[in-house]
Amino acid sequence: MKGGRGTRLGEDFGPAALVILVFLPSVLGRAAPWLLGEFRALMLGFGVSFAMGALALNLLMGYAGQISLGHAAFVGVGAYSAGIASTKLGLPFPAGQVAGAVVGGLVALLVGVPALRVRGLYLAVATVAFAAAMQVMVFRIPAISGGQAGLPIPPPSLLGFSLAKPYDYLSLLLGALVGLWLLDRNLTRSKVGRALFAIREAEDLAASFGIDVTRYKLLAFLLAGIFAGLAGSLYGPLLGLAQADAFGFEVSLFYLILVVVGGMGHRGGVLAASVLFAVLPRVLQVLKGWDLLAGSVLLIYTIARNPGGLAGAFIEARRRRKKGRPPKDGHGPLPRLVLPRVRPGEWREPGGEAALLEVSDLHYSYGGVKAVAGMDLEVWQGQIVGVIGPNGAGKTTLLNCVSGLLVPERGKISFRGVEITRVPAHLRAELGIRRTFQVPGVLGNLSVLENFLVAQHLAAGYSTLEALARTSRVRSVEAELKERAMFALAALGLADRAEDPVRSLSGGQQRLVELGCVLVSAPTLILLDEPSAGMSPAASEELAERLVELKRELGRTLLVVEHHIPLVVAVCDKVFVMAEGRLLAGGAPREVLKNPAVVDAYLGGTLARAGG
Repeated sequence: MKGGRGTRLGEDFGPAALVILVFLPSVLGRAAPWLLGEFRALMLGFGVSFAMGALALNLLMGYAGQISLGHAAFVGVGAYSAGIASTKLGLPFPAGQVAGAVVGGLVALLVGVPALRVRGLYLAVATVAFAAAMQVMVFRIPAISGGQAGLPIPPPSLLGFSLAKPYDYLSLLLGALVGLWLLDRNLTRSKVGRALFAIREAEDLAASFGIDVTRYKLLAFLLAGIFAGLAGSLYGPLLGLAQADAFGFEVSLFYLILVVVGGMGHRGGVLAASVLFAVLPRVLQVLKGWDLLAGSVLLIYTIARNPGGLAGAFIEARRRRKKGRPPKDGHGPLPRLVLPRVRPGEWREPGGEAALLEVSDLHYSYGGVKAVAGMDLEVWQGQIVGVIGPNGAGKTTLLNCVSGLLVPERGKISFRGVEITRVPAHLRAELGIRRTFQVPGVLGNLSVLENFLVAQHLAAGYSTLEALARTSRVRSVEAELKERAMFALAALGLADRAEDPVRSLSGGQQRLVELGCVLVSAPTLILLDEPSAGMSPAASEELAERLVELKRELGRTLLVVEHHIPLVVAVCDKVFVMAEGRLLAGGAPREVLKNPAVVDAYLGGTLARAGG
């Protein structure tokens, strides 16, 4: 997945190959100790263990875009939890690992709560504070962790078979890594992974697709904590001791280096970097003590010169080997899309006695500036309604309030006769309200096809557990979503660009992708924010035809914020004029444009003398 999974190196191993990979160390350790002795097996064990922890951080940072600088603390929670379960509670080896994963997930979930209100640097500071508290205080409590000396963890045994030999334990670690790899792969091929990618790219856009940003942020922390807790529970027996210094800030920095240098969002790159950085310093003693410094230099270089990391460089090199295609700005015919399947009763046909959308006495301010000051508006089923006005009139703010991205200070918004004034954006999308943005609302680092799949988030009704297991139901739903997306892309003339990143398309094609993503979800009400921005006059005329087709052929209702007056006159059944956040006039387009107040506030005397 471009921007999500990236390279396909090692993406599709068969079951037989995975079984051979897992048991190979045990076989080689006994049959060919000159090839895989205990020391080499131990070194590879460290690499595999760090790879599991790095996959957890990659899920949080690479997929969901949530910065964590205290990741080693989550690994430590898993190590201590499993150690306490096995040494103090007497639980068998697998139960201790389950305990480590569960406790790690719960602690990460608690730490993730600040992510609902803070982001970026502030979230990073919160994770650092958590890690410091764990290392300095919790991991040194004698009753819990054995104090300064640490918690001894004996070699485990599984089903009566001792895993004291490093090559036997390496087989177990490889089995766990394969399990995490498959879970991670299933996640990225589902609506859950796509939701995380969308949140990473643009939270407002994700919400407009019907993605519950709050829920998925917490889910990312929970899953990352479970992965990290499991990694820690298996790292403890490898060390033989759970000690606070083994999970300090420098270890968190090491995990960060693995993810960034390997390539955020790319499993293969993160795995390669983990094994390389964990094994080399232990094999080549000359690097001992210099590995963190070298990694820090690589981290700075990667951020400055190669943000995609090792995996990104590989993908770019492969892309350069392919023949380039110059971007075209063509448009295909308007797609006649199949409605997505919905639950019975979820969608209701509106009655004819009330407007589909009603806005009354709406107020919203930015500081002391009144952007919307008592705006009233009605949109009826099957209409195209335009909103025009000078710059700063409050048009986009009105649209943001209607779509749920902003919560008005005062007033009322009703949809299908039900008040939705304070309903969040993702629930409004579920009700059938979708929108476009002034700058094309697309996920630039994802492919065109993936944008269409994200847009159908609400049509994928399976659970997170089903997604992780990739059940037959998930495979069936995903096949339907892809079929519908490819049908839409073919209708739009973009089928040959399905696997290309959206950022590689021209501006006109990105607009087309944005509109297609809105249509593929079959919304009842479409909100368009300056759809003709940046278009040539010929393209604007074509857009006018498309908007009329939306109403006539697909039966959609549209609320259009637009500056291009000929487009408004050509497509709108009714026009509302805003000035200084208030309603200045409303009615049929040509009548409104003759209104002297509208001419003075917006159109100007020259246009009026020319006949409007």
